[in-house]
Amino acid sequence: MKRRDFLKHSVIGGFGASTVFPGLVSNLSAAPASGQWGKHEPFKGIFPIMQTPYRDDESIDSEAMKKQVNFVVAAGGGGMVWPQLASEFYVLTEEERIDTAELIVKEAAGRCPVIIGVQSTNYWKVSLKLAKHAEAIGADGIISLPPYSSRPTVDKAADYYRNLAQTVSLPIFIQNSGGSFGPALPTDTIIELSKEYPTIAYIKEEASPVTHRIGAMVDKGEGLLRGVFSGSWGSTLLNELRRGCRGTMPGSSITDVYAEVFDLFLAGKEKEAQVIFDKVVTLVTFKKNFSVPMEKEILRRRGIFKNSRTRVNPYDITWDKVDQQEFEVLFNNIKPYFRV
Repeated sequence: MKRRDFLKHSVIGGFGASTVFPGLVSNLSAAPASGQWGKHEPFKGIFPIMQTPYRDDESIDSEAMKKQVNFVVAAGGGGMVWPQLASEFYVLTEEERIDTAELIVKEAAGRCPVIIGVQSTNYWKVSLKLAKHAEAIGADGIISLPPYSSRPTVDKAADYYRNLAQTVSLPIFIQNSGGSFGPALPTDTIIELSKEYPTIAYIKEEASPVTHRIGAMVDKGEGLLRGVFSGSWGSTLLNELRRGCRGTMPGSSITDVYAEVFDLFLAGKEKEAQVIFDKVVTLVTFKKNFSVPMEKEILRRRGIFKNSRTRVNPYDITWDKVDQQEFEVLFNNIKPYFRV
């Protein structure tokens, strides 16, 4: 089966289409050997990494977080993810992560899947505790970077995911980012893990060359993996979809625009999808200079956040007049495609 045909079947079918195209059956859509899928599976679509809103005293703004949850649902998000890199998980306390995860699951109220991030420097204890908590509160899955401190080996990272799979029965996303956030696991290692533990079923692939790695993962993972996703602000989404990717995990600020691109592509309207996506990529390219603060600024402009505050800004750069002018142009270019 061609990757494109697989995508049409697996995603359109998952959206509740009453007719399945004959002959477009893939082992990737089969039930896992370990049991039934969750009610939202197979996961697909735009799964934004949600930002963490702060009040002026730097405490987490729970009301703004609730607004963000409802925004993602209304914007057509396929799911929501928190807390990962774009959520600034590294400056959150364990208590904040537990309390806010509970808030998100409660506010989402089963309207779309919630995936909880569980990575920690204390991956042999705190990560497993967070995973158990996510399962206890009714999260639909968990996601985790591999161990990323002390330069862990691929084998140590693989053992970590085995421990997660032995601890909870939830579907597990491996976030394969590489660089300073743990070793980039080879495709074959991920496939072997999925063979051992069927709940290790999803990948967020960000290691270079990301599009080719996604294609290889889709091909080699047939019958084992339930879905391959991407990250990196969704900057190569159309290329990835053509390779059989199930979705992407960008920031949350323009969830509705990504969803429009995704829906148009699945409807066979690639030219229309490309027109909008070109504007998205231009904004994303600019946003990479400022990362999370700019993501939060868009959320503020859209009435979801009260400010664009971060606890620690790893990008020691401030907007000057030219930056502000360019942002206004790019923001206004994308604004006509807002659904919410």
